[in-house]
Amino acid sequence: MADRTLHLLFLDQYGQIGGGQRILLDLVSAVHARGWMVDVLCPSGPLADAAHAAGAKVHALHVPPMRSGPKSPWALMRAAYASHKIAQEHSALAERCDLVVVNGPRTLAIARPWVRKLGKPALLYLHGVYGRLENMIIRSFLALPNTAAVAPSAWVAAPFSGLSNVHRISNWVSREFLEAPEDTAHVRQVLGITDVHPIVLVPGRFSPNKGQRLVLEASHLLSDVPCHFVFAGAPLFEMQGREVAAELVTASKSLPDRIHVTHWKEAMPSLYDGSDLVVVPSVWEEPFGLTVLEAMARARPLIVTDRGALPGLADSGRVAQVVGADASAIAAALREFFGHRGAWGERAREARKHVETQYHPDRLQQEVLALCSSLLSS
Repeated sequence: MADRTLHLLFLDQYGQIGGGQRILLDLVSAVHARGWMVDVLCPSGPLADAAHAAGAKVHALHVPPMRSGPKSPWALMRAAYASHKIAQEHSALAERCDLVVVNGPRTLAIARPWVRKLGKPALLYLHGVYGRLENMIIRSFLALPNTAAVAPSAWVAAPFSGLSNVHRISNWVSREFLEAPEDTAHVRQVLGITDVHPIVLVPGRFSPNKGQRLVLEASHLLSDVPCHFVFAGAPLFEMQGREVAAELVTASKSLPDRIHVTHWKEAMPSLYDGSDLVVVPSVWEEPFGLTVLEAMARARPLIVTDRGALPGLADSGRVAQVVGADASAIAAALREFFGHRGAWGERAREARKHVETQYHPDRLQQEVLALCSSLLSS
């Protein structure tokens, strides 16, 4: 089958845009650039709009809500029943495609009958570390013929050791982050910051897992240091994230000249360019950490916690400061930065080079598309 006739269908349960959805959108653009046909089946929202702008034909997916974290057997049974009906509803779309790309395991039950009954090859993208029951479901899916999975880190791949069709391919930094620096004063203008005190940026969705509370506590330990803490994100996929968002907003109202909360809707590189240092303070075992690559690509000094894949992205501390998931440790690292900004800036420039060589989108996207081609040829 010639490349120009290939037809890929991307499947995602979420309508919002998190790290996994940004990887999906980059793949949609890469597939479209090859001249392949591409459809996206997802809920309406920012993801659908961005996929359409990237050249995909978008179809609305209506899925029942499901809480984040490990799922009960009953919740998975209800989801399986709903997924069976969705699979039937969109079977004509699946029949037209040559390959299904499942972005995360929550829609596996939709794709399963397309693989079993229609004989469609399928590529599963794993973006997290899942519970035991979900891992069993994933293994069952990967036992079907003409299936494979991508795991972006050793943490994600670990539960599936021994499966030859699980491939370690890292996530990448999106191309926009490799372009020339933006206006470094734009963030200050948008947030109304009129002084020249340093800006500490904490990017990422608001969640108890993501550690914003640690940085908020660290800001109190640094009350003698004139600086700004900017929390940029939104509570995308979990109810607990709203609690974190509410705490941050309360803190910003108490200290409006020091704590800032923003759901940044402009160009993401400009958000990093306007900061003096970035903190990624995850408290869970982070499956990957796309914000780490983004900060390094913009040559921003960086602090990450020693959780999951983050130390590996920091090259074991060579290109970013690795600290314990503790407010005191974060505060101590920030004091170190404020006292030695020149040395931290040099390390940030090394981080930029590290991203260009290890996490460039051109090479890694081609690895994923080569895997797609191998599934199609088999």
